[in-house]
Amino acid sequence: MKKIKGLYRLLSDLSGSRWLIFMISALLPVLTIMGFSFFLAIKYDYILELSIAITVSTLLVTIPLFFLSRKAKQTESETNNEALAPIKDGLVKTSSDWSQAELVIWNHSRTYTRKQLKAGIEWGNIHHEGFEVLDLVAQKFGKKPLEFSIPEGLKLFEEVSRRYKLVVKENIPGIEYIKISHIKAGYEAYDKYGAVGQKVVKAAIWANHAKNLYYNPLKVVSDLTKEQATSSMTKGFVDDMQLMAKEALLDEVAAVAIDLYSGRFSLETEDLQVTSASESDEGNFASALEPIRIVTVGQTGAGKSSIVNLLTDELAAEVDVLPSTQTSTVYDALIDDIEVRLVDLRGLDGIADTEKQMLNEMTQADLILWVLKANQSARDLDKKLNDKLALFYADPKNISYKKPVVIAVVNQVDNLKPMTEWQPPYDLENPDTAKAKTIVQAVAYNQALMNTDIALPLSISPTKMHFGVEALKQTLVDEIVEANNVQRNRQRVEAMKRGVSFKKQFHKTVNVGKKLVRRTLKD
Repeated sequence: MKKIKGLYRLLSDLSGSRWLIFMISALLPVLTIMGFSFFLAIKYDYILELSIAITVSTLLVTIPLFFLSRKAKQTESETNNEALAPIKDGLVKTSSDWSQAELVIWNHSRTYTRKQLKAGIEWGNIHHEGFEVLDLVAQKFGKKPLEFSIPEGLKLFEEVSRRYKLVVKENIPGIEYIKISHIKAGYEAYDKYGAVGQKVVKAAIWANHAKNLYYNPLKVVSDLTKEQATSSMTKGFVDDMQLMAKEALLDEVAAVAIDLYSGRFSLETEDLQVTSASESDEGNFASALEPIRIVTVGQTGAGKSSIVNLLTDELAAEVDVLPSTQTSTVYDALIDDIEVRLVDLRGLDGIADTEKQMLNEMTQADLILWVLKANQSARDLDKKLNDKLALFYADPKNISYKKPVVIAVVNQVDNLKPMTEWQPPYDLENPDTAKAKTIVQAVAYNQALMNTDIALPLSISPTKMHFGVEALKQTLVDEIVEANNVQRNRQRVEAMKRGVSFKKQFHKTVNVGKKLVRRTLKD
């Protein structure tokens, strides 16, 4: 029974998606037909029996695989949507380049290590826990244990050692003066003589200080300074420091493993190339650098083009009663002297091709401006696209992609009730008018509905006083750093998918060939 269950799990892992399940389910009946011998079935009139056998074998394979696939997808969804439980910050910090899914993996690893350390792990066994952490991260990435090359493995251990040394030197006081032999001897003395032994050791130390005070006062000052730095190395404090050191070591293993399995860790800086989105934009205009890519999205008539005009400070985007942006259009803009690239997408219109194109552009954005018309109640198109965006980043194959910050711009707030009132600016922190209260409610409703990172009110009517413009520009400036992290993340993931360049592999082959030729000639 266990072997049959294991076979089903293997087939489920191999299938991955429903269409592969049906392929496997179709293959097994073909093998059944071959076993029965189609020729003999016709000859001896076994067609009915053969049909029943095919039907039963198909159901026996398809139904278990179907439910296993659903269960696996449900588990993955729960993992990706799992809220991060609060864990006390350790010495090792998260990388700004990690995606949301990778932060969940980091949290799983830290939860596991804290539980194991609480149970008690000696330094002699810490390497076993390091491999357990490595396996845990691999499992979360859908990889097999130790699924990396020998050079990557060597680099992993080298990187863990390098990072751990920096963390220990920065956070553990007096680490430069502490010798492993001293710690070992101290523990042995304490365990052997207890508190009495500790007092004897302290008395001997002070006696030595008194002697040096007479012969070399400067050495006493030096010794007291070192002792102050290492005074916490008593039995009571050393346990806490050891726990911190163990946590830091295992956390570094997890952090390096995340970078390794995501593909970032094994990449050299020169491997980073311009992203495919930037290459696509080059067809519209030439640019030597790759500016921050801000994608504007929203339904037709929401006012995307007007916002593009505002940010570019020129009437570059077409604004009309009817939607006129039929494809994505790219504009240059400066926001607080920072060069950005505005990608104005066509309006959401309910057409599948439009939605597909917009989703592709959004997943290649460094920052997303989602324009929502304040007095428009219909949000089905926006909600549907937003759900697909969330599913993209929840998909295990996109686990290393970092989701860009989404800013909901609740546009045309001047058209909210009461219509006759419009006297900006409004204090939205302490709304004291009916208009201000309505604006606050509209912003809160749209942010909750779309689950965006930020929501801002805006009014840039050509016939009325503007409202929210400076807040929008300042928010864009504030999010530039995070947008840079998103772009760098995308560069690394795309570089990883391209693999090692043919040029590098060719040079490596040539160099190996030269060495072999030289060795042959010498022989």
